[in-house]
Amino acid sequence: MKRLSALAVVSFTAVAALSGCGILDSKTNGNSAAAQGAAQPTPTGAAEPTPTGTAVSGTGSAKDAGDLPDPCTLLSKAEVVDLTGREVTQIDKDDAEPGTATRFCQWQQESGQLALFISRTTEDEFKTTIADAKPVDGVGEDAFELAGHLYVLYGTAQIDVYSRGASDEQNLTDATEVTKAVMPRI
Repeated sequence: MKRLSALAVVSFTAVAALSGCGILDSKTNGNSAAAQGAAQPTPTGAAEPTPTGTAVSGTGSAKDAGDLPDPCTLLSKAEVVDLTGREVTQIDKDDAEPGTATRFCQWQQESGQLALFISRTTEDEFKTTIADAKPVDGVGEDAFELAGHLYVLYGTAQIDVYSRGASDEQNLTDATEVTKAVMPRI
C-alpha cells in the first residue's frame, strides 16, 4: 500500500473538479502572449525566450524551505510542448501571493492538458495510506501514481503532475519527465 498526503487529495480533487467543469479554463483567458508564456517579440521582431524559472525566491532552492515558485515559470511553453507532444492553447495561473502553501499551473493543450501542483508537506503527510496508489521508481525521494496523477516527494515539497491527452502509460511517462525537468528549478 502506498501513501498520500491530505494536500495531494485536495490537489487531486481540485484538478478533477475544476478542470472537468471549466473553472480553470476560465481563470485566465490567455489571450496575451505574456499570459500564455510565449516568447516575446523584440523591437526587431526576433523572439526572446521566456524564462524557464530556474531562479526561485532569490535565496536559492525552495526544495526544503522558502516560498514555493510559481509553477508557470518553471517550464516555458516550448518545453511543455516538447515534454508532452501537444501544443499549448492556454495557460491558467494560480495568481497566488508569495508564501502560499500550494501553487499550481495548468497548460490547456490541443487534445489534453498538463497540470503542475507544488505544495509543502512532510514525509509523514506524504505517506498517508491510499489503497490504490502505485509506487513509481526513479523520480524524487518517493513517488506514486494515483488516478492519473504522479505524486513526488522532493525534500519538503510535494510535486503533483497530471498529464492528460495520451495513453495512461504515456501520460505517466510525460508526468515523470515533467517532474524531472522541474525538480532542479524548485
